[in-house]
Amino acid sequence: MDNPLFVAGVLILAGVLALELGLSSAITELVAGVFLAFVVDVAPMTWLQFLAHFGMLGLMFMACFEVDPAVVRRAWKASLGIGLMSLLCPLGGIFLLARYAFGLSPEVAGLVGIGLSTTSLALVYSFLKERDLLAGDLGQTVLGAAMVVDVLSMVGLALLLGEVGWGTAIFVATAAPALWKLPRLGEWIFRRYRGNVVEFELRFLLMVMVGMGFLAERVGIHAAVVSFTVGLLLSEAVQDHEALEDKMKGIVFSFLAPIFFLRAGTQIELRQLDLPTLGIAGLFLVGAVGLKYVGTLLAARFLQPGLGHFAGILFNYRLTFGIITATVGLQEGLLDRWLFSTILLVVLASALLPMILLRDLPSEVYD
Repeated sequence: MDNPLFVAGVLILAGVLALELGLSSAITELVAGVFLAFVVDVAPMTWLQFLAHFGMLGLMFMACFEVDPAVVRRAWKASLGIGLMSLLCPLGGIFLLARYAFGLSPEVAGLVGIGLSTTSLALVYSFLKERDLLAGDLGQTVLGAAMVVDVLSMVGLALLLGEVGWGTAIFVATAAPALWKLPRLGEWIFRRYRGNVVEFELRFLLMVMVGMGFLAERVGIHAAVVSFTVGLLLSEAVQDHEALEDKMKGIVFSFLAPIFFLRAGTQIELRQLDLPTLGIAGLFLVGAVGLKYVGTLLAARFLQPGLGHFAGILFNYRLTFGIITATVGLQEGLLDRWLFSTILLVVLASALLPMILLRDLPSEVYD
């Protein structure tokens, strides 16, 4: 049954459940995707895969828009140190576990390590906003550290997946100057065409995001990496135009992102989730959560006293980047469906864990 109305109904139901249960909508959309694949054949739904790819590009593009660059620059030492330890500690441990305990190849072990070492910038931002912590240096230090984790994760993914050749070198040589001038061009367009009927400034953002992404894929650079880079370059210019940023968020988070998460859920093979698989997922979960907690706690206690325990729990929020890393690995043939499903199970479980542990955490812990 290739019925878009049925898919739309499933997505709406997932959104309602997220609001009623107080969960991240990405979690309910993933579960909805698992349900969808269980009741219908999603293989003929090529349009779903097409839109999901746009959703991934949109998520990567918007990932940098929640950070105040001025405050991050002021607290860059603490943010950089916490972010580095928060990523490298679990990345090294999971790589060794995947490589030597489970016999995975170095490339696959590296991909698993990156996917299970990320921190969800969106969920960290949401928590800090709910607790009214964004205005101070503490909140921006934490947010900056989460951004460091995201940026380094994407750098690692780019190095792991990049197929460097003459085409790549030519693309980088020609695209780098254009990207450097992109913020100035964007600022000019945003000022000149603000409030126009055809939404030209919004069209400009979408076309740059999609066009650069697809062009990069032709020369061996994954579109997600380029989309993230373009978003990073344009984020400060767009933040000065609040209405434009709100429109872009509306398109990505109300339409494209839900389809991406739904599509990712359809890739999970429930029939392969036997006891051995759950046991392996449990080992990865313990390793990823424990090492992330220890690495973040040690760095935070040294660089930002009083933040250690809180940051160790908070940075275990994984979601978007972990799912994107697994999806890219599946698309590139590095992961099979079994390993893809295992990674997504760990990502989902580790996204739920901080929600439970931080729900009743007293404010004195991070004052």
